[in-house]
Amino acid sequence: MALVKVAPDKRHLLDPTGRPFFMLGVNYAGYFDRAWKMWEPNLFDPNLITLDFRKAQNSGLNALRLFAHRPLIEQIRKNDFSRLDQTLSIAQDHKLLVLFTLNDAHDLNLAQVAELDARIAERYQDVSTILGFDLENEPVFYSLAAAIYPADNPAPIQTSQLVDHYGVRVSREETADLQRQQRIPGHLDAEKAFYYINGLRLFLEYDAAVSSFVRQGNGNLVDFMMSAEAEPWHPMITVLDGTVAAWLRARMEPIRAVDSQRLLTVGWNWLHFAALPASRVLDFQEYHNYASLNRAGFNVNVSHLEGLRRAFPSHPVVFGEFGWSNQSSSDMATSQGVHPALTTLYEGATYVYMRANGFAGGFKWMLNDVQDVNNPREANFGMFGVGDQPKRIRDLLERFSRDWPSVDQAGQFTILNDVGAGISYQYELPNLIEIGGYIYQDEKISWRGQGVAHCFIKMANQELIIDTHGGGRLSVDPWDIIPTWNRASEANLFRAHANGQRTRLHSYVAGQSVEFDVSPGIQYVVAMGAETPVTPLPEDAPQFDPKPGEHVLVLADSDQHLQAALNYIRRFTPDFTFAANEVEGRWAYVTVIASPEQVTDELLADIRGRGAHLVERVAGATLEETKEILDEMAHRGQRFLTAIVPLPPQEEPPLGELVVPPDDHGETYIVQPGDTLSKIANRLYGDVRLWPVIYEANRDKISNPNLVRVGLELRIPVRA
Repeated sequence: MALVKVAPDKRHLLDPTGRPFFMLGVNYAGYFDRAWKMWEPNLFDPNLITLDFRKAQNSGLNALRLFAHRPLIEQIRKNDFSRLDQTLSIAQDHKLLVLFTLNDAHDLNLAQVAELDARIAERYQDVSTILGFDLENEPVFYSLAAAIYPADNPAPIQTSQLVDHYGVRVSREETADLQRQQRIPGHLDAEKAFYYINGLRLFLEYDAAVSSFVRQGNGNLVDFMMSAEAEPWHPMITVLDGTVAAWLRARMEPIRAVDSQRLLTVGWNWLHFAALPASRVLDFQEYHNYASLNRAGFNVNVSHLEGLRRAFPSHPVVFGEFGWSNQSSSDMATSQGVHPALTTLYEGATYVYMRANGFAGGFKWMLNDVQDVNNPREANFGMFGVGDQPKRIRDLLERFSRDWPSVDQAGQFTILNDVGAGISYQYELPNLIEIGGYIYQDEKISWRGQGVAHCFIKMANQELIIDTHGGGRLSVDPWDIIPTWNRASEANLFRAHANGQRTRLHSYVAGQSVEFDVSPGIQYVVAMGAETPVTPLPEDAPQFDPKPGEHVLVLADSDQHLQAALNYIRRFTPDFTFAANEVEGRWAYVTVIASPEQVTDELLADIRGRGAHLVERVAGATLEETKEILDEMAHRGQRFLTAIVPLPPQEEPPLGELVVPPDDHGETYIVQPGDTLSKIANRLYGDVRLWPVIYEANRDKISNPNLVRVGLELRIPVRA
């Protein structure tokens, strides 16, 4: 018999064939019109279950979390397994493994529950379709403290331990009154009712201490349990831990007696219980949480999962329930729609985060939306809308299932703040990069979606194969992604067709980023072309090599001009600013990407006058022309235009009419802000063509005729 097992590294699972297994799963509670009612005799429909399981399989999913609701439990008590048999057979036909959740009715008599659990486990002990049993869905304080335990397995919460240590919070008289008001479970005798209500009050105090710790930014509940602040609560934690241990013994031992190999877990949704040491007896840890649709909510989920992993370093950890609804509220009067692209981003990022960080998998809530309920939020968590309409998350998960390699290739997950969607992320695998969000940018990729979208970049045969879910604009440096890419070669962009043919769309010179608009449903290919000859700089051209922090790029605005200069910035990594009036005296080299109307010549003269070695403007007649100039500079490795600006026209001036004075007397001129040799020649001689005369007379002071330092004293030849 081959079953799902825990891998030797104790962090992953192995499927029945022995291969590493990541649960790309979903919760299932029935078709749209019968959610939570699928087991009822008049609503059980194998055809609809087949339809749903086919949808799950075609979506790339490999696992389902299935629930034993009350009608199924009552049928099994009569020794009728027909509905469950059929359902598991359908799952097997569709290659779906099932995490089967027992006692979803939350019955409290643990002996009776365990007897039924054992019958189910015994019947399916040789059925590999069941990957494991989830003992109960989201047991809470009531489930543990009000349970009826076997006589030989008492729970500490039902004894005097807490009262003996912390004192009485609720008197016996008040306890009796609360039980008459049905605010304490009626099946508890007077003694256990007294311990129950005092335990509950203490638990609420403990929870308040935890909440205060978390609000102060000190971490989560796992961090609290390991902190000095938890010391007064150690007796409480010990009682809770002993209670969970007793509850797990009562549930697990009857199953283990008939099936010692099946994986067992609990679908906890309170860290108070999930993180207790008693859970080490489980085969893997399962946790549920629903967070806000923003970066903070995503971080809460990550914090809880990482906390569980710290608490159980030798256990696989599974996110058993998570997701975001496509309606904002439970109130029909105020609820508003939430775009599926946004929920897809967060759900996709959650699966990617788990996959990249070595978790054992996750189960989104849930496969289908729900009809005929008065709670819009609860009704709209599905991967499929009413009428079997797939939402965006369906297509993304199907893509994940095709693209992701074996679990032992975890990949690298990067998450960034995104002004358009709260988060953006990148998932990098050996031959694949996946990007999600509205705006994502790093040193080799820039992505701007048309709304929230996903971009996929696959490396194959020395090419980049690119397609998207949602449109956008992509800029990529192929040499940073493909190690063997020849940077001296051009890049060719093609559109790939289904018949294998390609249409060339554009060519990019060597060193130029490949930037283009992408449309969903179209596949693009970036292929390396022929080497591009590069014109060398003149041998006598002055070279400048600013140190870090010496060169600044002054941009006219943060949108268009930043995009135009992106390749230049990546190539040279200068500082950059949008505040031109704050540049004076701060940088030795200043490149201005702006028209004179945006940043005036007078301001540039002021910057020169404050001691900058070089101040130059790079601006074409249009924004596109400016970008072409900057891209060409990046391609040539040319940081400054000044290095190759041709000298002014060298017409022969009437040198015979001019005499260079001796060093110790004659005319001199002090260079002023904004001066060039041409301007000085025009001012002193009335002829810009005479600038070489001044240059020749001052070669010992001027190394580059295009650079004259403010304050320099020049010798001026005089007329004979």
